[in-house]
Amino acid sequence: MTKTERIIALLSEEITSGHWPAGHKLPSLRRAAEEFCASKNTIVEAYDRLASRGLVQPTPGSGFYVSGRESATIGHKPQPPHMAQAIDRISLLNDQLSRDLPLRPGDGQPPPSWMSEAMRSNLTGKFFRNLEGDHTSYGSAAGHAPLREILAMHSLRKGLSVTPDQIVTTFGANHALDLIIRRFLEPGDCVLVDEPGYYPLLAKLKLAQLRVIGVPRRSDGPDIEAMRRLTRAHAPRMFFTQSSCHNPTGSSMSLAVAHGILQIAAQNGILVVDDDPFLDLPSWPGRIMLAALDQFDIVLAISTFSKLLSASFRAGYVICKLKYARELAELKLVTTVNSSRFSEMVITELITGQRYQRHLSRLNGRLAEARSVYLTQIRRLGLETHCPDEAGYYSFLHLPPGVEEARMLDLAARRGIFLAPGSLFYPDEAPPRPSMRINVTRTGDPLFYRFLRECIETAGR
Repeated sequence: MTKTERIIALLSEEITSGHWPAGHKLPSLRRAAEEFCASKNTIVEAYDRLASRGLVQPTPGSGFYVSGRESATIGHKPQPPHMAQAIDRISLLNDQLSRDLPLRPGDGQPPPSWMSEAMRSNLTGKFFRNLEGDHTSYGSAAGHAPLREILAMHSLRKGLSVTPDQIVTTFGANHALDLIIRRFLEPGDCVLVDEPGYYPLLAKLKLAQLRVIGVPRRSDGPDIEAMRRLTRAHAPRMFFTQSSCHNPTGSSMSLAVAHGILQIAAQNGILVVDDDPFLDLPSWPGRIMLAALDQFDIVLAISTFSKLLSASFRAGYVICKLKYARELAELKLVTTVNSSRFSEMVITELITGQRYQRHLSRLNGRLAEARSVYLTQIRRLGLETHCPDEAGYYSFLHLPPGVEEARMLDLAARRGIFLAPGSLFYPDEAPPRPSMRINVTRTGDPLFYRFLRECIETAGR
């Protein structure tokens, strides 16, 4: 039997035995491909052949269901295709939140032990007494004023000419992306993104029904010649990128690349969104921020406290020209009324009390040590990373040609290891070679490297 025939036989048994009743939804194409260690094309063929036998029924935009499915809900309407595709793409985030795998090099956040010290014993009676004024109201739609004043002051130290009125706080960087997409883009518009790039952004763009074109990401940032060529061909409205500590490659832009991006964008009327969640990490020589070169003419800068302090806060912000800031604050008022003023007050207290700064210093030291160990182990295995000068949490680990991502994910899950497949970070889900995004803060367990060695040895046979 071929692989397709084996999959059909297994699924047919599930259906005909009654294990899957009428109306049961089959696993998504992505999930089935992972479970059966097969390509999506193989799963599509298997599902189509099951449908031709009358065993399943396809519902456009929703999936495949065991035949006999009838909606018991008045007014039921299947998910639109763009919504189903966006949800399918965000499946990794759902796995991060729900799967209890103890070893998590594919996770987006550092271990809890790395973050807890900054928050320990902070929410005390003394803390509440230090809060000024009413801390129970909505507050300004632009966000907590004292925090915006601190952010403006810190931006000035980084060479950015910023006033508090140019800053709008949000429920993390993802909320800032949502506001920008809603304000500036309409269905059918074309946008450019890093390739590989931030996978939750790819899902948001899919949900907004936008045409997404990937610009290859090199070790020094986006490929300028490719960006110029794609701009001529597709006339994009926006370019979403990360100037430093790129997710998933860990790369940062060179000065020449940053100038090239701004030149192309200015000549073609493209707004540039620079999402840098690691903005507060201590800077290193040569670190480039697009906003520092542009001073918010065509750049909208996003950052967050969720990556460096606590994901539970969901606190971030966007900095842009005053006109855009006012419009985004109004849109924020319409969609969510406000962000979490209480979280913003806690963060303000952490910064003014210097606890946040001490935490960043410790975090930066631990991160440097963890990356050094990780890179040493990777080189011993004969593996390569996308960027030789990584920064931030992430590394994009290239795997030998014989390694199959889906099979590797399945084997890892059986060993209690959570991985992030490289294919999720590409707009067209067709990476040039098998890869994994690795969070270097989560790679201290020798079991991870033993697992990699086993996968390499198996692929070489």
